[in-house]
Amino acid sequence: MKYSVCIFDFDLTLADSIAPILDCFKFALNAHGVKVPSDEAIVKTIGLTIEDAFEGFLGEKNDELILKLSNTYRKRADEVMTPLTTFFDDSLGVLQLLKNAGIKIGIVSTKRAYRIREAFEKENNLSAVDKITGIDEVSACKPDPEGLNKTIEYFNADKERTLYIGDSYIDAITAKRAGVDFCAVLTGTTTKEEFLNYPNVAICSNLTQMLKQVF
Repeated sequence: MKYSVCIFDFDLTLADSIAPILDCFKFALNAHGVKVPSDEAIVKTIGLTIEDAFEGFLGEKNDELILKLSNTYRKRADEVMTPLTTFFDDSLGVLQLLKNAGIKIGIVSTKRAYRIREAFEKENNLSAVDKITGIDEVSACKPDPEGLNKTIEYFNADKERTLYIGDSYIDAITAKRAGVDFCAVLTGTTTKEEFLNYPNVAICSNLTQMLKQVF
């Protein structure tokens, strides 16, 4: 088998977190009297840091307001993020099949690591993942490859035998910058046509197809 390590993005790759993310953004924006963009515009920011998303919504770099918005978002997330996040139907099964094949499993996300752990703990399935690297554990977020490189180093893995799986063009850029193979899944907002602009070993409808096509 070519790959000994598979590293996944989290939001919209392994889990559907659209409902809580929409809730948190709308709650924060309303709390500070900022116009709420469309659901589609909010969902398209998934994969960015929340600070970058808020800057985009404001149309300017207002550090003081962005800090207030981000703090309000995170307080709301403490209430709704884990309860409202659900794994895609095939996610946990695919992870288990890969682990049964002896492949190490990692996650690199712009979400904080403890929130990802909470999602797995809710499903009684934290053992499905060997290493979680969240935004709170890096100095530079994706598409900077720091998180991906740190996770690869944790596994003492060869980059030639590492695969990164994600749903966003941001993930594709991250994999390219880290020098590892990338597999796209179309469970997020990045289209197949957009993914064709980046190096990839496959563009798959979901993780089940990824398992069949890549492994």
